[in-house]
Amino acid sequence: MLIEKKYRWLGLFAGLCCSAGNVVAKTLTFAGEQWEVKNGIAAPGPNNWSEDNAWVDELGQLHLKISYLNGTWYSAEVYQLTNKGFGNYEWRVSGQLDQLDANVVLGLFHYAGPDGQNEIDIEMSRWGDAAAPLGNFTVYPASSTLPLNTQSFAVLPTGTDTIQRYSWRSNAVCFQMFNDNGSDEPALSDNIASWQFAPKNYRKAIPQITMPLHINLWLRQGLAPTDGQEVEVVIKRFNFTASQNIPTDTASWCQ
Repeated sequence: MLIEKKYRWLGLFAGLCCSAGNVVAKTLTFAGEQWEVKNGIAAPGPNNWSEDNAWVDELGQLHLKISYLNGTWYSAEVYQLTNKGFGNYEWRVSGQLDQLDANVVLGLFHYAGPDGQNEIDIEMSRWGDAAAPLGNFTVYPASSTLPLNTQSFAVLPTGTDTIQRYSWRSNAVCFQMFNDNGSDEPALSDNIASWQFAPKNYRKAIPQITMPLHINLWLRQGLAPTDGQEVEVVIKRFNFTASQNIPTDTASWCQ
């Protein structure tokens, strides 16, 4: 996976239109927050990114699509220009994730870089190997002297809706994925996967700086889906609670 991501953010803003010396990008309002939409040819991949492949519907849900038009495949990404830090991050996702093509990647993550540092990921991808597990929880360190830490897992949802989330703290990152049955807090019986990364050298092994948030749906190495099918995923909801605002009487996401 590290090889797949090398230089992934080179040209992050490539392809955006410039006017009077200012970068102009399509902007969406989703979950009460502002998101920029990626456009043009850029990493990761590299992919062709289309601003038409990310939109918010009348219910306030974010749609991301991989599409095929006139011989070219296009991917989708939204990202924030402002930074977020320690706290709880939760996405309610709708899509047939267990049927994602081996070349497709769904990413929910923080990234500040440089590559190999300061990144926290939830990614649904088999990285080109149809037999590989789909789910990936990953923490890239604050220090360039340390390797990444990752946990891969099978994703066998009972339906199309899942809850994907992590709690980012200075000394730990706790990941969880559940089947989403509509309740505010999922039952333990709905758990698909969880992983707690709490190293002793946490100040070097876990990002300690605030970072922009990204959501994307893209193609590994820019390769076409092996099944030749377009893909659409819906992010129904996104919630962020800063660490200082997390109620002390709520259940911990760190098990």
